[in-house]
Amino acid sequence: MHFPYEDPPAPGTAIQVAEGVLWARLPLPMRLDHVNVYMLDDRLHGGDGWTVIDTGFRGRASREAWEALEAGPMGGAPVARVIATHHHPDHIGCAGWLMERHGAGLTTTRTAWLLTRMLQLDHHDSPPPENIRFYVEGG
Repeated sequence: MHFPYEDPPAPGTAIQVAEGVLWARLPLPMRLDHVNVYMLDDRLHGGDGWTVIDTGFRGRASREAWEALEAGPMGGAPVARVIATHHHPDHIGCAGWLMERHGAGLTTTRTAWLLTRMLQLDHHDSPPPENIRFYVEGG
């Protein structure tokens, strides 16, 4: 395998992979310890800020990384748009926070949005037995 960059960006930093395209990694609280996110500088084409592709897991670590990105590589410019590639919480978890913080819009598929809403609203103190059985049967 060939990797174009010897080292990945540390949390709160970014690597410019093309003009106006930044790559960052946000920390995750699990074995897979990061998620890749991208920022597109729309100001290069007459836009009003950044388009963010994927947002990280909802929580303090991701918010702190975003705050560092906003103050550093993103130059304090606002997030104008959020694109969520799919419903996994490490890809859409901070979407609402970024949208509220910047007044940004969200673009994702209807299915991803509906599944995300369902997962956010389906809270239990512990997993119901039918969920545990489903996950065990699925490996």
